[in-house]
Amino acid sequence: MSLLTIILQIALGVFAEHPNLAASNLCGYFPQDTTISEAPPGYKPFYISHIARHGSRFLSSRTGSCFQMADTLAYYAEKDMLTDSGIALMEEIRLLHRMSEGKFGALTELGAQEHRDICARMVRHYPEVFADSVRRKVVTWTTFSQRVQDSRTAFTGELLKRRPGLLIDEQSAKQKEKSYGLQEVTGYYMTPAEKDQARKTEKSMDQTLSQLRKGYDFKAFAAKIFRNPAEIRNKTVRVLARETFSALKTVCVTYPDSLPGMGEYFTPGELYYLWLGCSVPWVRYMNAEGYTNAFTRARGGGILACIVQDADEALSATSPVAATLRFSHDTYMMPVMAAIPLEGTVLTCSEMEIPDFFQDYNYMCPACNVQMIFYRSANSPVLVKFLCNEKETLVHGLNPVTGCYYDWEKVKKSWRKYL
Repeated sequence: MSLLTIILQIALGVFAEHPNLAASNLCGYFPQDTTISEAPPGYKPFYISHIARHGSRFLSSRTGSCFQMADTLAYYAEKDMLTDSGIALMEEIRLLHRMSEGKFGALTELGAQEHRDICARMVRHYPEVFADSVRRKVVTWTTFSQRVQDSRTAFTGELLKRRPGLLIDEQSAKQKEKSYGLQEVTGYYMTPAEKDQARKTEKSMDQTLSQLRKGYDFKAFAAKIFRNPAEIRNKTVRVLARETFSALKTVCVTYPDSLPGMGEYFTPGELYYLWLGCSVPWVRYMNAEGYTNAFTRARGGGILACIVQDADEALSATSPVAATLRFSHDTYMMPVMAAIPLEGTVLTCSEMEIPDFFQDYNYMCPACNVQMIFYRSANSPVLVKFLCNEKETLVHGLNPVTGCYYDWEKVKKSWRKYL
């Protein structure tokens, strides 16, 4: 049995049981683990550095073309060429379009609730951080995006509800250019040489993706939609499949209980091949053999530099800051995760094995986040632990003091190339 056959069988099992995971970075936030390990004796948490993607959002305007396929389906409906499922799909896409009008790119209520829930768990798990009479200040940063700022509002609103004595300091990078605040949530600007290297990496990943998807078709999808699928051009079927997938990805994070999910129109095998187009490109932001990653240095490293500066200032016993909260986008979150580098973001496999070793929905879901929880004890080194989507996570290539707790000074030394 070939390696690709084994990989496909694993993916088929995942998407057969949880088809919405194929929605990739729009699969909806789910904390993978909120178990809190016991801190070393004498240590207590006192400061949190948190960076998160905005929560679930409506379809962005630049991908709104998927709604045009309702007209294509209507054309075939007039010729009585659609099955009942095809007609249902046409009506559901029209309904989703009506629900999305005037809201393109906006945060959904589900997205706001994702951040409220993350905040609630943070306060519950680390109450000491928000109960200090001296540390009452929470500094927040966002990009200029409205959905990112709305995500912050949801988070801080919940925080003030639970700890009304806190003082929220809101900083926003409202200007896309020439804003110091932008580095806090997007990192450095890439140099011309780095941009050129990034383009080469993306081109290489496109070639890998083409090879992985070579030979697939959507015969099952066509049979579900059309009465006589053999009469429909393959190109038309492929376009309809991709646009249906794009629309249903949005359903996962807008109206998951009122419209069909990813498994309604696609087989697990079809979902796998559609998912590849979303998942594999993330590797350009990661640590993979054969790639010089400009995104990791510029975006991830740039944000880490700010995280270090803010954390070191918070180490002072007289610092009023209990937490620093950053809200950004997925294309900056993945470079941060890779720059740390969190466990699972360093790939040593071949290009064709990437789908087996990296599943994007474990990292790049809406509201995905990295939390750094800082601990101190009298006359002892400051310790820090990392959480990825609220799961305690190890750092690749760095030895912890114990369990998942790292010496902060050693962590900083491991980031010297970024600082």
